[in-house]
Amino acid sequence: MFNFNFDASTLEVQNLSFTTYDNDKGQVFGTATATLPTLLMKVFNKTDINLGVDCMAELQLANADVVFVLDTTGSMAGSPIQGLRDAVLDFHRTLNTAIKDTQTRVRYGFVPYSMSVNARDLVANGELPLDYLVNSHDYQSREAIFNTPAYVGTTTVTGSSTESQPNMSYWQCNSWATNGGNNPVTTSGTPPADTTEVTYAKVSGPSYWSTGTCTRSVTSSQTSYTTKYKFTTWRYTRVPLDTSVYKTLASVPVATSLNSSSYVDTAGTYDPITLAAMNGTTASGIGTSNYSWDGCIEERDTVDASSWDPIPSGAHDLDIDSAPVDAATSWRPRWRQLEFDRTNPAYEDSTSNRSNAYNSCPSPMELLKQADLSSNPTDVPVWLQDYIDGLVANGYTYHDIGMIWGDRLISTRGIFADNVNAGNLRAVSRNIIFMTDGIMNPNLDAYDSYGIEKLDNRVAPQGSTYNDLVARHTARFLAACQAAKAMGVTVWVIAFNTQLTDELKQCSSDGRAYLSNNTDELRQTFKFIASKVADLRLGQ
Repeated sequence: MFNFNFDASTLEVQNLSFTTYDNDKGQVFGTATATLPTLLMKVFNKTDINLGVDCMAELQLANADVVFVLDTTGSMAGSPIQGLRDAVLDFHRTLNTAIKDTQTRVRYGFVPYSMSVNARDLVANGELPLDYLVNSHDYQSREAIFNTPAYVGTTTVTGSSTESQPNMSYWQCNSWATNGGNNPVTTSGTPPADTTEVTYAKVSGPSYWSTGTCTRSVTSSQTSYTTKYKFTTWRYTRVPLDTSVYKTLASVPVATSLNSSSYVDTAGTYDPITLAAMNGTTASGIGTSNYSWDGCIEERDTVDASSWDPIPSGAHDLDIDSAPVDAATSWRPRWRQLEFDRTNPAYEDSTSNRSNAYNSCPSPMELLKQADLSSNPTDVPVWLQDYIDGLVANGYTYHDIGMIWGDRLISTRGIFADNVNAGNLRAVSRNIIFMTDGIMNPNLDAYDSYGIEKLDNRVAPQGSTYNDLVARHTARFLAACQAAKAMGVTVWVIAFNTQLTDELKQCSSDGRAYLSNNTDELRQTFKFIASKVADLRLGQ
């Protein structure tokens, strides 16, 4: 740097010297000296001037915020996810080693992603307000249809007496004194009108191979009927469901199994939550299960546009900063137990319990949180170790949902601005590290952050192919990358054991895209990025 900025030959200086030394505080000191020949001063016998200056350069890290957007899809299971855990810890240890200024603040946030992102801890901690989530949402679910009349009777005894007959054999007595055979139950009336019934029961009689008096009881009863309606079929269709309790992470009873003995008082169509609440009062024979929200979200309203430069109006999912103001701009709790795939976009009827649409939910997100530095460069904060150990791998690959929420977690103007801007007493280097081990891989039949793609059609119109879906999600991903860079965030991209595609390169800031072919290379890449996050600044 000295030689680049000080051209000795042009200035015609002599005896140029530049010496340096360093210390254990990350500082490098320099002393530059030179002899400068004079021009006018020669008249006064001053032929040269001795020049000297001291300088210092300090390796100093500005406050650093780093949001890790991590692909935790199914292909990361096993050794890859362990390699990722090790790489993140290596990143921290590298920064811990580089930082000599005890006033420097380092914070990490995390967005594990697959088919959705998990906001459970944000909701539980009050960081994502409950009123940012809808109280009702249309799910690709099912309703129970009850329209087959059934008559449920209440029987009362109206009379009881005994009768006797002499000189009966054992066999004659049994025939005369009990129901069946030559002595059937007598009934009258047809439901739903009242019915009456006379039944018989043997009281006493002769013993085997003898004759004697036979006595029987005669019971008269009347049955009054109430018209009920039994389960006819499930209708698999789009269903509005109450989410006001579910979104609080509380347990919600849901009707899950029905059969021929399931009844309701009034014919109609009932959603699973309403039906479960009726059980034991205006409904009976309803099998229920209790479900609580796992924290994964459905995105707010969007548009199925193909072009995302600029971001289309109405694409609230790509609105990084605005807080919800109505249902369209609010998030929805994903209800995986009540989401079912089907072939017909309108509806399908079936008496069977169909399987839920394929879905997965990654580990919860974590807002920016301070990682305390240590004099021991190998130390790792307990919270960071625990969080990394909790990462799980499952599901398909949706880069866009991960990047969108990475933007939200680091935006200084967004819904988490209080967290992002807290305690900023010096310059902050803001970074997103986006790591993936695969290409975009959406699924038309699965349940992701945009519902079931082929039925909800939020991203692509009905009839779209897999390739159509890939193109639409990729366009959203690149729009989210551009939004991050427009906020002054440095985006680092790592392709782990996969192709470093043009889209991944385009997402990064100024070519900060790297390929790691195995876990060892991944750890080295994380270390390299950590070293680059450090900011070399000149001191005085």
